[in-house]
Amino acid sequence: MLTDDRTVAETAVISVTVQPWQLRGSVSNGGGRVVSFIWQSGSLLFGNPGLFYLAIRLIRTWPAKSSGIMYEKVITNSMELSSESLAEYTKQISIDDLPEEVEEQVERLTLDTIGCALGAFNSPPSKKIRQVYDNRDSGGSESTIFGSGKNVDVEYGALINGIMGRYLDFNDCYTTQSAACHPSDHIPALVSVAEAEQASGADLIESVVIAYEIQCRGVDTGIVTAEGFDYSTWAAYSSVAAVGKLMDLDKDQLINAFGIAGSNNNGLLIARLGTVSMYKGMAVPYVTHNAIQACQMARNGITGPKQVFEGDRGFFEVVSKEPVSLEDLGGRNGVEDYRVMETSFKTFACGFYTHPSVTAALDIVRENNIDPNDIEKIEVETFTQAVEGYASGPEKWARDMNRETADHSLPYNVSVAIIDDEVTPEQYNEEHLQDEQIYQMMQKVSVQADEDLDQYRMENPRHMPSKVAIEASGEKHRKRVNYPKGHPERPMTNDELRSKAEDLMDPYLSGQQIETLAENCFNLKSENSINNIINSLKI
Repeated sequence: MLTDDRTVAETAVISVTVQPWQLRGSVSNGGGRVVSFIWQSGSLLFGNPGLFYLAIRLIRTWPAKSSGIMYEKVITNSMELSSESLAEYTKQISIDDLPEEVEEQVERLTLDTIGCALGAFNSPPSKKIRQVYDNRDSGGSESTIFGSGKNVDVEYGALINGIMGRYLDFNDCYTTQSAACHPSDHIPALVSVAEAEQASGADLIESVVIAYEIQCRGVDTGIVTAEGFDYSTWAAYSSVAAVGKLMDLDKDQLINAFGIAGSNNNGLLIARLGTVSMYKGMAVPYVTHNAIQACQMARNGITGPKQVFEGDRGFFEVVSKEPVSLEDLGGRNGVEDYRVMETSFKTFACGFYTHPSVTAALDIVRENNIDPNDIEKIEVETFTQAVEGYASGPEKWARDMNRETADHSLPYNVSVAIIDDEVTPEQYNEEHLQDEQIYQMMQKVSVQADEDLDQYRMENPRHMPSKVAIEASGEKHRKRVNYPKGHPERPMTNDELRSKAEDLMDPYLSGQQIETLAENCFNLKSENSINNIINSLKI
């Protein structure tokens, strides 16, 4: 049983008193040791979060009682910990149980993400990371670097390929009321692990579904980012589960890997704020690289803290500041909906929270045949998180911003869209970043949060509402967009996804290579190995 001095008792008695707006609880281990907690008005005022989480889980199984009545129950070390629960879930997921639409969605995401990776092959971070790690070949489990065809140790192949997949900010995005993430960050790394483990396409699909479920469930809570931690913190657990699935780790090995990775990968949100650095696109790939090493350690007998979530100074106490239920996962306990179906594909190569504003601005200009030179003013109203992340400081309007800051600048994205009639990776090259016309257009953009849109988003947490008004030639034109093209409620077709991938890969691969890759991705479930995909990526 959990205690605040890191000891474990074989049996204990948990007592919980229920009052209006308050829970008081304690655990006695029979030896005089007592651990307590107080929860009031939505906050844990005192005590071990793991104990509070355990109390809540137990209360759900007890019959309802009147206020002021005490619950008591004898508990033992057989009580399941969160790491145990995640390990069981990982072992449980099977291609035989997945709905066909889920399998097809993973196939679509695989093509989209690999296309983004090849499109970033010559990007500065991709070149730099290859220079550092493309000689890491120890003769062990190997994977292939996308594009170059060079073999490296699997954790470094996963890191390099993952960074390429994320750099353009063109891969998918999963949104909730209070946070967002890019779960396809996992896919290039999982392709690398699947290659090293000689796994099948069906195995890869299982691992991707697991990664999406665990990371997106974490992001659903909104708790980590509220405490200043990056969403990549959840990737320690989602990556271990997905990688461990491909490596066929047993339950105990998975639990140890969760403890190893979870203890050492709690990223900070600063990676995505203000003047953004190259590391923004490296955060999850780096964590996944670490998760692969954690799985390698666990497979060879290294142990990690089993109570990484509930334990003293564990995740619930230090990172989330409150317990988080990880039970509500697709395919478990009758849950039929899978989070991979709720992710959005991107039609613009920029931060997803800006897509509705970009869409509205483009619609206004196109529908009214507005000449950009005639625009006098652009007013954007959107929800608070979009303002905080994409228009919160002068660096988002600056003349000398870097590529990473530009794709996270709402004024830049709206301005370049109006001038170029598109937002592709080309809109973030040095010529565009120094373009005087774009800079002058940015100075016409104002951005503010709208309380009504915040309220709408509370009621529709996967929507990202934006209102844009453009004043040109003495007339004012308005447009509201709640969700852009690529959102689950406004999906891209397979042909549109194929066209996007072709545009990204065309500078590097032949038409036949791209066609072969697309067919292999769209038929991923039937692939006996990942080799056909890997072989089609050699530049």
